[in-house]
Amino acid sequence: MNKYVLTLLVVSSLVACKKSTTSTATKVEPSTIVAAIATNVNQAIYADLAVEADSLHATVQLFVANPSVELLEKCRFYWKKARAAWEQSEGFLYGPVATDNIDPRIDSWPVDYQAIDVELAGNLDFTVDANIDELDDALKGFHPIEYLLWGVNGAVNVADFTPRQFEFLLALTKNLKILTGQLATQWETANNTAYIHSFTSPTTNNPFYPTYRSVYEEMVNALIGICDELAAGKIGEPLLLQDPSLEESRYSSNSMTDFKNNIISVQNVYLGKYAINGCGLEDFVRQYNLSLDNEIKTAIALCLARMNAITVPFGLALSTQTQQVSQIVAAVEDLEDILQLKLLPLIQTKITN
Repeated sequence: MNKYVLTLLVVSSLVACKKSTTSTATKVEPSTIVAAIATNVNQAIYADLAVEADSLHATVQLFVANPSVELLEKCRFYWKKARAAWEQSEGFLYGPVATDNIDPRIDSWPVDYQAIDVELAGNLDFTVDANIDELDDALKGFHPIEYLLWGVNGAVNVADFTPRQFEFLLALTKNLKILTGQLATQWETANNTAYIHSFTSPTTNNPFYPTYRSVYEEMVNALIGICDELAAGKIGEPLLLQDPSLEESRYSSNSMTDFKNNIISVQNVYLGKYAINGCGLEDFVRQYNLSLDNEIKTAIALCLARMNAITVPFGLALSTQTQQVSQIVAAVEDLEDILQLKLLPLIQTKITN
């Protein structure tokens, strides 16, 4: 049978995957779990990301044509919507987002606003797509858009925009729309050449995944990776150096929301819950170790609870709520350890093909 047909058959059967409410776990095949995560979580989030990026670009077009306070606020709203979808995708930074270098092209940080201002003062033609593609990664994507929409102090006014800023904002949101659209296409089951088919159909001839074990290792290592990036980079480095300029989404004061969405991305993959409540890694874990399942869920909940305890923007919390921020780092590190030292070995022991 053609592997793409096989994938479609597996995906169509996902409705049969039900969540157990008892301590007895139902046997679920590795292939079913992989197909469910790929469609219900990965594909669904990338589809939402593409929609929100398109909405952002369309609203920016309206704003540039007829600048107003109302449209500026709508641009900021859609930036945050697209940002939420992107941050909830960071629990699976594998596939085209990595191999096609889409991640650094849309989410490099911290951003030096002075470097953006230099570009604005130059003569690069922003209307040429190739010129935007060739810019340094730190000069395109979410955060230069964020800087233009909020300004260095988070309080830019409509009257502050120059013609060059309008042109750059329009070009950057178009570029974001194109790249997120490429991601969505690569996770569409109906696209017979898409990456999703390699992900859900491991074989010895598969260029990415020879076995289901390799797919599971990819998924878990991605969860470990975002936890490490959060604890050591996004939160840990600004905390250690007490440097708010290292904050990820500092212009919009959106960093804490970013961090929560990163943990939610871990939760989404583990529970298999985003578009629908389907199969996730928990369905694998519960077959072998109910205690570990509870430990992972408790660790995720603790990370979110400690993030919710922060009552001021992250840049301010670095100095005014230092202990609480440190507790977030500790919770994320604990989650990372559980995934690295307990979940990954369980997969490597129980999945052999």
